[in-house]
Amino acid sequence: MPSQCQSRWYAALASDLKIRACKTGMLADADHVRAVVRNLKKYDFGPLTVDPVMIAKGGAPLLSEDAISVVRDELVPLADLVTPNLPEAEKLTGMTITTEDEMVAAGKRLQDMGAKNVIVKGGHFNSEAAANDFVLLADGRHFWLTAPRVATHNTHGTGDTISACITAELAKGRSMEEAIRTGKAYVEATIRDGINVGHGHGPLNHWAQIEGDVQ
Repeated sequence: MPSQCQSRWYAALASDLKIRACKTGMLADADHVRAVVRNLKKYDFGPLTVDPVMIAKGGAPLLSEDAISVVRDELVPLADLVTPNLPEAEKLTGMTITTEDEMVAAGKRLQDMGAKNVIVKGGHFNSEAAANDFVLLADGRHFWLTAPRVATHNTHGTGDTISACITAELAKGRSMEEAIRTGKAYVEATIRDGINVGHGHGPLNHWAQIEGDVQ
């Protein structure tokens, strides 16, 4: 059972390690989401980034329908940061998001749902010029992060990568804004300095180096 196994895993981690930040990824179903929520309330693993993985790049569902409401009602309120792409933000907020003004409204709604900080990632917009992400911080400050489009199919894992990079930066003690800006710059580098492996949507280049001062 996921709840019993996860309880033992969390207890072992909490007793052996000082975890300074954590993130969620694909949780598959409601039972797993509830087990994560229950244990995150019990153990302090530092700032929590919720990457609400729901839909694969090819359109396949990655989270059961009954789990979406659990993520929205129980997991998002625990989040120090939530990082949905546009389809995920639509699922969580019940909105249709087709403009930047609607991205702003979705970010505010996610914050009203309990998330302290929000990134609404705009990479699914059909813009050839740039990909814009809307960032809303806990103190009310907000800004846009823009990256030029790169002509490549090797973009598999961008959401996982940015949320993981942000979490790593938070674990180092960076501020939320610093962590987010570093995460965006890193993902941009992994796409820009890409690698060609296989066919279809290939992976990012996680050996890429950030250029310049991201702050």
